[in-house]
Amino acid sequence: MTVKLTERMQAWIETMGCHLCVATPQGVPYVTLGRFASVTADDEVAFALAQDEYGIISTALKTNPWVALGVSKQGGIRASFQFKGIGRVVTQGPLFTGIAAEAKEAQGIDTYAVIYVKVSEIYCTKPGAEAGQRLDMMTPDEVCEWEKKRWQDIPRKNTK
Repeated sequence: MTVKLTERMQAWIETMGCHLCVATPQGVPYVTLGRFASVTADDEVAFALAQDEYGIISTALKTNPWVALGVSKQGGIRASFQFKGIGRVVTQGPLFTGIAAEAKEAQGIDTYAVIYVKVSEIYCTKPGAEAGQRLDMMTPDEVCEWEKKRWQDIPRKNTK
């Protein structure tokens, strides 16, 4: 099934950043903060990571490309989703320089690596009966309708 991040999901990801979670093949978890996030396609998010942020997850990511991400800051409560997908690391070329320049301008991040995550699974983490529900099993239109019934807020980035 096609995964499409809704406008609300995209806004929360880009406004709040995400915690990126990876694990070794043996199941040892590692988590880092993706302070700068940019939605680059309906189903893809790029994260600009400084060297220390990338260093936390680099070894595990090399052996297991699966990445789980959840919205940071207060978004964990109000943007109650978990996204999962395959991550790929880019350290040079136009896919690196574009995101690195945006991250530097927006947040002063000296980008060491950009991780692109191709989202293939979306889960509801809202407490209650819907917790754990897979939203990626719905069509994009069904997800938008499901979301409209539950939330009204869409955060906006601060623009200079």
